[in-house]
This record gives sequence, C-alpha cells and structure tokens, in this order.
Amino acid sequence: MAWELARAGAAPLVVRGSRPRTSEAAAGMLAPGPELAINPALGRLAVEGLRHYPAFLEELAAASAVDPGYSRGGVLRLAYAAEEVEQLREQGGSYEAAGFATRWLSARACLEAEPGLGATGLQGGLLSYDEAQVLPSGLLAALAEAVAERGGRFLDADVSGLVPAAGSVRVELAGAEAVEADQVVVALGSWTGLLEGAGELGRLVQPVKGQLLVFERGPGPAPVLYWGHNYLLTKADGTVLLGGTMEPDRGYADAPDERVEALREVLDRVWPALTAAPATARSGLRPRAPDALPLIGRLPGAPGVYLFTAHFRNGFLLAPVTARLAASEILGGAAQPLLERLRPARLTA
Repeated sequence: MAWELARAGAAPLVVRGSRPRTSEAAAGMLAPGPELAINPALGRLAVEGLRHYPAFLEELAAASAVDPGYSRGGVLRLAYAAEEVEQLREQGGSYEAAGFATRWLSARACLEAEPGLGATGLQGGLLSYDEAQVLPSGLLAALAEAVAERGGRFLDADVSGLVPAAGSVRVELAGAEAVEADQVVVALGSWTGLLEGAGELGRLVQPVKGQLLVFERGPGPAPVLYWGHNYLLTKADGTVLLGGTMEPDRGYADAPDERVEALREVLDRVWPALTAAPATARSGLRPRAPDALPLIGRLPGAPGVYLFTAHFRNGFLLAPVTARLAASEILGGAAQPLLERLRPARLTA
C-alpha cells in the first residue's frame, strides 16, 4: 500500500511497529486456483491478482534493484486416492474457465516430470502452468527500498490508538509523540482487532495460525506441489518449504509448536527424500474475516480511516492489485468496482 501511494505521488509515513510480520513467515505463493473452488468471489479477485503481478514487478524493478525471487513454475496438484482424482478433474474445469491452461498427468507422467514424488498410491495430478511464487524476504526488501526511493518514510513505533477528528486522524504512538494525518491506512493484519479506534469491524479480524517447515537445501520440486491443503515448494534462495497448518483456535500464540512436526507425514507420501531431513519451524498468523474476504475500504463513521486487512492466506497474491485500486480511492479517485464486495460495512448486518 505504501508503495502504491508513493508511486502515485503521495508521501506515506509507514509506522512499522514491533509485532511479528506474518509476511516474513509466509510461503509467498501466487496460486489462485484453490480459491476458485472454495470461494468464487475471492477466486475472481485472486485471478486478477495473478494477472497484475508482471506489471507490478516491472514497476517495482524501476525503483529497486532487490530481486523479489519471482518464479512462474506452475502448480502440480496431486491425487493419491480415487476421490481426489474426481475433485481435481472438476477443479481443472474451473481453472480453464478462469483462463488458466491446465493438463491432467497420469501417475507415470507425474513421476517422469518429478522423479522425487512418492509413487505409492499416486493416481495422477493436475498441472496448471501460470501460477507462480515470490521470495517473501526479497519482495519485502524491494518494497521498502522502493518506498524510500519515492519519498516514503518509516517510523519504528507501535500504534496504540486512532482518534478520528474532523478532517484528520490522530495516531497515538506508544513511547513516541502522536502524529496527525489526513488519512490513515490500517494494514495490521491479524493485529487489527487489538487497535483502539478500529471499532467492532476491526475486532472481527481473527488470527489463524499457520506453521511450516523450512529445509535449508533440497532436493525440492520444480513446480509447487499441492496435496490436499498442504504444499511443498522450492524457493529462489534454494530452501524448500513444507506447509501449512490451518489453526483457527490458537489466538495470538504465534510461536512454532509441536503441531508443525506432523507435517512430515505429508513427506512420507509426497516427497520421501526429505522425510528425515533436518528443518527449522516457522509460523505466523493469517488475518481472517468471518467470510474469508479482505476488508478494504473506509471505516464507517471514520472517513479518514481506511482498512486494508484480512487478506487471510493470499496476502502476497492479493496485496499488489488491491493496493493499486485502494490507493486510487484514497487519493481521490473513483470507487473501484472490484473492491465493492470487500467493503467493511458488509459485516455490520
């Protein structure tokens, strides 16, 4: 969001805070496919997010030399049971309808393409060609450099509250002097509900813990592998990530715990070479609204406060396109139709 505001000529002040950034723990996948079957409204937005990425990265590269680790290696979704075959074949139809080229691979073709796959029980897989990934640390560093290059500033402080007033918003800071702003963007992810001034809508954003294992070296797959809701992918820095748990009952407990080791059971079936390999655990909190759609738009009753949160498990995929549209609105542009389903007021009923 700060990059899009700076790119459009504004001078954003980013208050970074000390809470953990879930973006640093994320896998960085750009894969709208699963959402097309789970949540069609979110799926359509996710497709636009993927289509927007090349232009976004081209503009970012003009302001930063940091490599964001973008790779368009596709996604291979695996079936190890007959019912999974049927599910994937149905999903293939929705991918094709959204404009994604796919191909069904037999078990033999899967193993020829990725010899490291577990062969026992493998029924086949659905390969989609256009889905991609980024290296989270690289993209975050590139964005920070680009924002600074365009005149944005960073402040290391924690926001303790917002006090909307006529024509401005007072941002209360812990341990620092408050600042005044014409407009404030709340982009706190799972921590939105703890912010005084975000109101009842902010408190509807709940954390969903996710954990993954990080293997410092391969061998890893070329495309992203999916089996059920678990994934395995090789990053641009050579690490291999295995994720990811979905734990909505953990509150703000964001440290890795014993649940992460259960992910190794996935490796027994999908990628046996890493089953016993050493790994470090990583975890974060995905911000989720009750309907799993982002909250993007002005806070009812506080026109100077703009919510930009609850991107849930698609932050890296959705942030660039939604930030482009939201920044246009914040700077006086017309309301963006793609954001209408995401307005915070939808949750007041």
